[in-house]
Amino acid sequence: MIGFLVKKIFGTKNEREIKKLKPWVEKINALEDGFDKLTNEEIRQKSLELKEKVQSDKHLSEAITQGEMVDILPEAFALVREAAKRTLGLRPFDVQLIGAMVLHQGKIAEMKTGEGKTLVASIAIYLNALTGKGVHLVTVNDYLAKRDAVQMGSIYKFLGLTVGAINTNQVSFLIDWVDEEKFEEAIKKDLRVWPQGFKEEILPQDKFNIEARKNFFTVAKNAERRQAYEADITYGTNNEFGFDYLRDNMVFSKDQIVQVKGHHFAIVDEVDSILIDEARTPLIISGLAEEDVSIYYQADAFVKTLIKDEDFTIDEKNKTAVLTEKGIEKAEKYFNLENLFDPKNIDILHAINQSLRANHLFHRDVDYVVKDGEVIIVDEFTGRLMPGRRWSDGLHQAIEAKEGVKIEAENQTLASITFQNYFRMYEKLAGMTGTAETEAEEFKEIYGLDVVVIPTNKPVQRKDHPDMIYKTKKEKFEKVVEEIEELHKQGRPVLVGTVSIETSEYLSNLLKKKGIPHNVLNAKHHEKEAEIIAQAGRVGAVTIATNMAGRGTDILLGGNPEFLAKEILRKKGKTPEEATEEEYKQALKEAQKITAEEKEKVISLGGLAVIGTERHESRRIDNQLRGRAGRQGDPGSSRFYLSLEDDLLRLFGGDRLKALMDKLKIPEGEPIESTMVSKAIENAQKRVEGQNFQIRKRLLEFDDVMNKQRQVIYSLRRDILEGINLKEELKQWLYDVALTFIDKYAPAEEYQEKWDLKELKASFKEWLGVDINIDETKEWDRKELEEHIFKQLEEFYKQKEEKAGEEVIREFERYITLQVLDSLWKEHLHLLDRLRESVSLRG
Repeated sequence: MIGFLVKKIFGTKNEREIKKLKPWVEKINALEDGFDKLTNEEIRQKSLELKEKVQSDKHLSEAITQGEMVDILPEAFALVREAAKRTLGLRPFDVQLIGAMVLHQGKIAEMKTGEGKTLVASIAIYLNALTGKGVHLVTVNDYLAKRDAVQMGSIYKFLGLTVGAINTNQVSFLIDWVDEEKFEEAIKKDLRVWPQGFKEEILPQDKFNIEARKNFFTVAKNAERRQAYEADITYGTNNEFGFDYLRDNMVFSKDQIVQVKGHHFAIVDEVDSILIDEARTPLIISGLAEEDVSIYYQADAFVKTLIKDEDFTIDEKNKTAVLTEKGIEKAEKYFNLENLFDPKNIDILHAINQSLRANHLFHRDVDYVVKDGEVIIVDEFTGRLMPGRRWSDGLHQAIEAKEGVKIEAENQTLASITFQNYFRMYEKLAGMTGTAETEAEEFKEIYGLDVVVIPTNKPVQRKDHPDMIYKTKKEKFEKVVEEIEELHKQGRPVLVGTVSIETSEYLSNLLKKKGIPHNVLNAKHHEKEAEIIAQAGRVGAVTIATNMAGRGTDILLGGNPEFLAKEILRKKGKTPEEATEEEYKQALKEAQKITAEEKEKVISLGGLAVIGTERHESRRIDNQLRGRAGRQGDPGSSRFYLSLEDDLLRLFGGDRLKALMDKLKIPEGEPIESTMVSKAIENAQKRVEGQNFQIRKRLLEFDDVMNKQRQVIYSLRRDILEGINLKEELKQWLYDVALTFIDKYAPAEEYQEKWDLKELKASFKEWLGVDINIDETKEWDRKELEEHIFKQLEEFYKQKEEKAGEEVIREFERYITLQVLDSLWKEHLHLLDRLRESVSLRG
């Protein structure tokens, strides 16, 4: 009661956070009229002066990195707003400025779909990039990294900052003007995209200064990886930032290091996807291990003879499978073993365990696809294919054996890090997503990040209908197809979300039988994804999509005019690049007319209809699908169709619901539509989320131990690369090796008669290539013998140094030390992998 009254009087914590930032918005808005009157050149000059001011004031630079609300913030934000107007025809609205301040403070900004997160990030990025320390914008795929860098590059370049982008396969870019001369002309002539004094939030296409806009187009030009990181701002994927960090700690020369600016500030787009969903999978750089892969074929053949529940049991919730006593007996008989659990049989046991998981817990066209004789993983959160990524620890090999394709050798870990530990290295971290509030506790506990929900620019008008629950999948899909058919007849656009490729293709076949035209967007067809999504809001459009997380392209009601203009040109046999300016203008005008008319019609019909065909384990992914409808105040609706045979319901309380349906005598084909049932489903999701949180915490606890070791090794490596003199260290190591030989062949506790000086000399020759002179007739004191040998080793080292030259020998010392260090670290990682496996098996 007291808590309720406090909220009523003072507002929620979130409302108070937003309220604190509103005076800053007023300060930014107060500068707009003055900036609007400045020429392009004057705006650019102001930005360069601001950059110089920040970089010459150490305290100001540090305050920005710490996320303080510095005095120059209003000026910096107002400059970005002005640059966005003049280059892109976009004016960041007030709630976007609030979102940018939240990011600058090192927090997570939850912003609904269509609220312009890309533009919000650019405002916070600009302020932080003024320090020159480097800012990283982290996104979920190469397409978005390059697209956003090019699009926002116009703003940054206009304001005098440099921008880079990194993609997979070591592809890197620097963002530059399409035509440098035209840009300089546009700056000097003061050509503007945005008419002076115009105060709308988005400039209508017909008011664009097309000539000016073409002068502000940027393009991605190929560059060296290091150059992309040397830029003020670098866009890239979470995987590539992480892998580059690991690769930087495997190089043999400091010139090969690419992340030259370190880790100061990162904004993570789709932060829930990267810091939570992906956190269960560590980043691993691996090399081929030397092993016999035929064991996986044998294990697969054996597993296919077993009977479920009799020979093995599976736990779908925890994705584990284990042999029963009977199964163990069968294995020992099949492989002719006395004891399956004898340490010498660990490889066979390991292969059987992975084969059980491969055959009974991992499903084709759900968890992976087979393409051109290769098993390719499907990202469970985004539905995208992940070529080149392999499950570790023999699981991938077991699936290859199951599918009868060529087995690639198992990989051995050379370097690894979890996303949790990689992103916690940044001095300041921030994130954006449409759905973070459900995971606020995890963000706070693991990353120390607060979540602030940013108000929408216009009220949300979407209607979220209660779930419809049927007994069987068959009944459910019949009703889904009926609903799609009805909406399609009305002309209302429909987006259907599925949790797997298998389901999307099954539904597609049902729609084909009904003659309903539709597009399918899944891991098999993702090349066309931006185009399909861009037109998913047109009249009568039906789009089936696997998980919508990280798609990154808004669904505009009536369709996207720029994409449609390209389609119009293609029908006339021209690419957008081949078309003249006049032809493009004409096509765009035609497209704008079509999309404007269609938008009116779609709005009158009720906007985009979102249909979910199954609940995901995570409420967040369901909310992301819902959030596709009702963007920026548009109408829309959402409804989920479920069945008691769906995985989530089957594993968490499906029997109870089935009993309830039987008790209520609900006839076949009739659904339960009850808030009580929807609540039960939400509770099941919360339980799964809780389980997954615990798994991620365990992974992090294990990696935290390894992280301390990693930091020590990587710090030592960095010191060696920086050129520390290893001579004294190496001499000490040489003495340590010598002492090992001396202890073995001339032990201190034995008399000289028992020493083997011949073998001692032979060891130095064999292992160090040194002829040690020891008079075997002389009576030696042990200490005297040590000094005699050390002196000769020192002389030998000195001769080598004189012969090769100081510079060469120092470089050689560094190279050899790094090689040995890497080899030992690799072996250590291998032992840790086996330790982790044995701990989890026992657990």
